[in-house]
Amino acid sequence: MTDRVAGQAARILWTTALTGTAPPDASLEDLAAVSRTLVDRLLRRVSPGWAASLLAPLASRFGTPLVDPAAARPAALLSKLTLAAQAAALARLDAAGVPAVALKGFANAHLLHPDPSARIVGDLDVLVPRDALGAAIDVFAPLGYRFGAVGARRWGFVSDASFVPFHSPDGVVNIDLHVAPDAYPLTLGLPAADVFAGARAVAGPAGPFRAPKDEHVLLICVSNAAKDRFGWQTISKMVDAARLLVARGASLDWDEIDRRAGAARLRRALDVTLALLVALGLPSTAIPAGRGAPPRGYAGAVFASVVGEWLGMFPDDVSGAAALWREAVLVHAPSTVARLNARRLAGLLRPGDGVPAEARGRV
Repeated sequence: MTDRVAGQAARILWTTALTGTAPPDASLEDLAAVSRTLVDRLLRRVSPGWAASLLAPLASRFGTPLVDPAAARPAALLSKLTLAAQAAALARLDAAGVPAVALKGFANAHLLHPDPSARIVGDLDVLVPRDALGAAIDVFAPLGYRFGAVGARRWGFVSDASFVPFHSPDGVVNIDLHVAPDAYPLTLGLPAADVFAGARAVAGPAGPFRAPKDEHVLLICVSNAAKDRFGWQTISKMVDAARLLVARGASLDWDEIDRRAGAARLRRALDVTLALLVALGLPSTAIPAGRGAPPRGYAGAVFASVVGEWLGMFPDDVSGAAALWREAVLVHAPSTVARLNARRLAGLLRPGDGVPAEARGRV
């Protein structure tokens, strides 16, 4: 398969995943060009259950499953179990009177996806006020929940927004307790108090829960994508951002989005996010006119390499040095890069364990 045909095939896959609709001009020849290699590479990064859900419109059009149903079925069942357990955990916080806003995966699954269970992967991210963190821990500690990281981080746990996962004894639920919507620098433009003020009630399987307003959802997606330097770890955030833009992009308050992104020094990351989504198949009509153009000059060459990774379905991991360089060119202003690296250096010298101080004596 030539690079041109592979690129066309990958764009068909990404357009379907990002928009929830198969491209109207996709043909049987195009489908044949979607090689087993591309789908297999995607499955290295995304669970079979979610991959099957994302590509279902394309599979339905041509009557050809792109993900082996034997692999997708158990993954989908596990996601349903996880969804129910996460919903029950949120309901416990509500019953205890702990103010909470569900972030990222759980919230976006209900806000943006037709089958919320398919989107449930990873932790349950929950924003609580800092002064309610101890009360939140008290809800789950008697049930056997404990703090603990999966694997070690080279510079320790240096986030100022959340902590290591608070996991259930059976391992089904990992709660990522947040005291800010995401790490520095997003808090400069989107503090926790503003997320609480803008949150709305959403229907969930165990009762209503609170989720961020749409503008805040997009900003959190951008912040997460920037933190992961637009690598494969960004897939879920980019899909969520695309689904939001397709569904409600025209009604978003772009003045607020730009103002907050500017205050958080994430305007460059916002522009790169939009450009990457358009390059992968997001209709340009889903974003304001004049947005979504790729960066120019040297940044444009680095951006092109990012697009190439997505169209190649991430055959290799990006090296640490390349990721840091990408951060400097595509993501942050020099002052932000300097501060982030200073924090990482401090973490090398004195690694943090990521356990909140409020957990001492409680867990």
